[in-house]
Amino acid sequence: MLNPKMLMAHVLTFISLIVQAQSSSDNSILCYIGADNGPHKINTYITQEKPYVITCKYEDGTAAVPKFLQFTCSEGSSLVTIQVNITDGVHTQVITRDVQVNESDGLLEMPVLAFMNDAMAQSGKARIKSITFNNSMNIPLLLSEVNFSNISANYEIKMNQVFTVDLNSNFGKNYFMYATTSKTVSINLYKTNGELEQKILKTLVKGNNFIRFPENQMTEDKYVIVISEYDIKKAPNSRITVMN
Repeated sequence: MLNPKMLMAHVLTFISLIVQAQSSSDNSILCYIGADNGPHKINTYITQEKPYVITCKYEDGTAAVPKFLQFTCSEGSSLVTIQVNITDGVHTQVITRDVQVNESDGLLEMPVLAFMNDAMAQSGKARIKSITFNNSMNIPLLLSEVNFSNISANYEIKMNQVFTVDLNSNFGKNYFMYATTSKTVSINLYKTNGELEQKILKTLVKGNNFIRFPENQMTEDKYVIVISEYDIKKAPNSRITVMN
């Protein structure tokens, strides 16, 4: 028979194990735009049987609902259903969106603030309470990072527009170009000193065309890019003036 001291030791050990188990499964993050606007590392697989639930926490009274919830997934293609639970202490609202995830996708996003109802918006006290990621297919997905932003990750580019792509950016932009008809364009990659390094041909379809620059085996960390109409008789400029 255990004496009182040994019994108390066993009880304390048991309580310690429970606390450790609870802390190891703690999925709470700061669900607002922080000073550094950095992404939250998740690195957890989500399956049909095992959705991932984020519990939101706040500091210093900060509670503004961001315009966009952004995230990255990898190691598979699937349909992910996202539920954002919002409360102002009186009202509650669940915003649900289905997001198609493909292996080639970079940063994905879901609008949040635009779908908040009037009662919640007018209260001035709304905040995200929790976020649930549900994998709709029997394909494990690695949920890598989650981020909150008031700026959309989708960035439209125009023909002959000069813009910079930084492959080292943690949460880069999703560049897309709208085409009225199917056509071939020339993606001209210039080094930061303005020197042409390579030209990549790409066929656009009617509608929005997302351009995944890292897929093009770019060797530099940063490029200045100009997309032009493809003309077999005309080569792109060998050098451009880059504004610092």
